[in-house]
Amino acid sequence: MLTPKRLSLVCALFVCLIFVGFARAGGDEWREVTPAELQMKTPKVEADADAEAIFWEVRIDDKKYDKLTYEHYVRVKIFTEKGREKFAKFDISFEKGNKVEDIAARVINPDGSIVELNPKDIFEQEVIRTDKLKIRSKSFAIPGIAPGVIVEYRYRETLKNADAGGRKLIFQRDIPVQQMAYFVRPAKNADLRAIFYNMPETRFTAAEDGFYVVRASNVPAFREEPYMPPVDQARQWALLRYSTFDIRSFFMDAGFQTYVERVFKAKGKVKDKAEELVAGVTSDEDKLHKIYAFVQGIKNLGYDPTWTKEQIEKQKINEPEDVLKKSAGTEFVLDLLFAALAHDAGMEASIVLTGDRSKTLYGPNDQPKTSELHFAGVAVKTAKGYLYFNPGIPYMPYGSIFWFEEDVPAYMIGDGNGHRITTTLSSYEASVAHRTGKFELSADGTIEGTVKLEYSGQQGIARRRNDFLDTPAEKEETIKNEIKALSSTAEISEIKIENFQDGSKPLTYTLKVRIPNYAQKTGKRLFLQPGFFEYGTTSAFSANDRKFSIWFTYPWSEIDDVDIKLPKGYALDSADSPADVVDANKVGSQKIRMRIDSTNNILKMHRDFYFGGSGIYVVPATAYPAIKEMFGAFQIANTHIITLKQTGN
Repeated sequence: MLTPKRLSLVCALFVCLIFVGFARAGGDEWREVTPAELQMKTPKVEADADAEAIFWEVRIDDKKYDKLTYEHYVRVKIFTEKGREKFAKFDISFEKGNKVEDIAARVINPDGSIVELNPKDIFEQEVIRTDKLKIRSKSFAIPGIAPGVIVEYRYRETLKNADAGGRKLIFQRDIPVQQMAYFVRPAKNADLRAIFYNMPETRFTAAEDGFYVVRASNVPAFREEPYMPPVDQARQWALLRYSTFDIRSFFMDAGFQTYVERVFKAKGKVKDKAEELVAGVTSDEDKLHKIYAFVQGIKNLGYDPTWTKEQIEKQKINEPEDVLKKSAGTEFVLDLLFAALAHDAGMEASIVLTGDRSKTLYGPNDQPKTSELHFAGVAVKTAKGYLYFNPGIPYMPYGSIFWFEEDVPAYMIGDGNGHRITTTLSSYEASVAHRTGKFELSADGTIEGTVKLEYSGQQGIARRRNDFLDTPAEKEETIKNEIKALSSTAEISEIKIENFQDGSKPLTYTLKVRIPNYAQKTGKRLFLQPGFFEYGTTSAFSANDRKFSIWFTYPWSEIDDVDIKLPKGYALDSADSPADVVDANKVGSQKIRMRIDSTNNILKMHRDFYFGGSGIYVVPATAYPAIKEMFGAFQIANTHIITLKQTGN
């Protein structure tokens, strides 16, 4: 789930990425605007566009060894009020150490008159600051913008210690583009290559001053859809590469395999520790639990904000024995220690390198993309099949890896001897949100009580990963904003967070909440929505049609238990339970049951929901009507209203 705080971070970085698309074509002068551009009344690429780029250019210069520059230049025609609003203000975000300079912007009216941005109207501020990340922003408003005008922007971005290899060239933007161009000056003696995705293969051609250019014409706007696949699977883009270097070959080469084999063959302290940990333990599962708990109990320097990268490097903890000697380690070496201990305890263990499902949806026979291949943890062969572990992540539960490493092609190195596998997918039962609310409803419609939220499996892992570097106050603000998203008038207090570091238990939040006018009062009746945790939500899918497949990241489930003590003098007038929503193929289901505890005048509601049965979490666009209907039925049931009638004083 994207909390408001996370959403604002994503939006800030997204604006930054949008700007990595503008580029000057050289020099500091504006290009001449043609009479045809000034008088343009309608878009050329898409008839209903609110704004359209006449040209959008990026000039990437990798001539200097340790410095990469982007020069950005874009010219946009504004057609509607929505287009005006979209381009009225900009925030250019950049990380500490990088620079954004030479910002210029202007508006050209249809009569040719020009209004330029005053450099004094550009201001800089820090927008994000954590122990390991600092993001600043240069912001400005566009003067005199209105439908019918042309807006132009340009600026230079400098990245330290960076090169062009691995950089993305985004061709499809959120507005149509008449002419898109990337100019690239590669590093000396570099072999410039590009891989094109979701678009025709295009060649670079020589341009001036050692630059090479690649172009695209009449590129339609890229429009996001709810629950769409990873963006790089949908939009048009290219990946710059300097060579045919294959990261898979690097990890699979003799040197790396020799290193892993040496780790597994090492005896001494690692062998002794393995024998100590599993002494008297008979089952492999119990052995793995003991080894996992031991490794996770070791001080993890990579997740300790008091340790800098330089301090960690000075410790020279490079092999499992180093971890045991210093009782500390970082993610990769801790995982190696776990693999070595499992191996020495008599089990088959291997290092696992996987693709990344947050970037690519893989088919059953697909190979992992070399640009996405990364170290994901350890695989151990058991009687039930392979189990996957990542004890180097301090909050990772036993037998778990991140969701984007599940159900993807992978390679095993070690006892697996380079074997290719597909990692398993956790079930919806494993990733559950159990939400409990105990409330009292007042005669004026105010609801007040205690909320408990428990997140297990991938739901708990994702929240821990998002908020790990946050302060306690920031963690509280995150969950507070989630509750306030249900109702902006919610008053929240006494927040308590438990088990954040302990992945063996559900991540738990408890808090008190009060919402005035939660139930609507009309005369002698109160109209009440028992589904507290779905209050204020809307249907996930509203569009009539769909271009992309529907992607739900991973299977998940929700269990809600809500008790509402009814106000004195009120009784149920109409309180039927909503109909069950059950997919015939058991991909998704929701059942809601309501009853009255007449002794205590308490309405009790239980909701049981899941999606992702049979391991299905991606649905083709052709099935969109069925998915829309299913989630529409979920929404109707979730927002079901019952009526209370005043019966006396």
